[in-house]
Amino acid sequence: MLNRRNVVIIVMTALAVFAISAAAQQSPTQYGKVRLLLVDETKTFSSTMRVGALAGILKKSEIFDVAVKMVDVSSSYADPLTGEPPAEGPYDIILIIPRGIDDGSVDQIWLVTRGFDELPPPVVQGIKMLSALVDKVFAGLAQATDVSEDLFPGFFSALYVKEGWL
Repeated sequence: MLNRRNVVIIVMTALAVFAISAAAQQSPTQYGKVRLLLVDETKTFSSTMRVGALAGILKKSEIFDVAVKMVDVSSSYADPLTGEPPAEGPYDIILIIPRGIDDGSVDQIWLVTRGFDELPPPVVQGIKMLSALVDKVFAGLAQATDVSEDLFPGFFSALYVKEGWL
């Protein structure tokens, strides 16, 4: 049964979807679509609804080619792609939504990429758009953090470049 809080979250997410979808409907660039892997570690209903809304917006966008992977990890800081070779990689961006946003132990959603100096302009533009979208969909819970802002996305970047994910 839905309680008042879950209904409010669903309504807020739906409003964010409609408000942001116009911005997400940009035309593809000469580079082609930005390849994005969305890694979902969340477990609660409200977080799952937000992730679903985010994935829906991104899949409708002409900017991103989106793949979604749901994973079960022991902690937010565990490698969610450990032991698996990239099936469809390399990706331009790996967006990790850690399980810690469910209980408030993590307030970041990690945008993992190569260093910005190695990225073509369409990918940098995609990162900016994705960061703004994540900040709106997860407002109050978490904010987007990329490799230029924190060491943890940088750690994953180095690991995933070596493993062929990026």
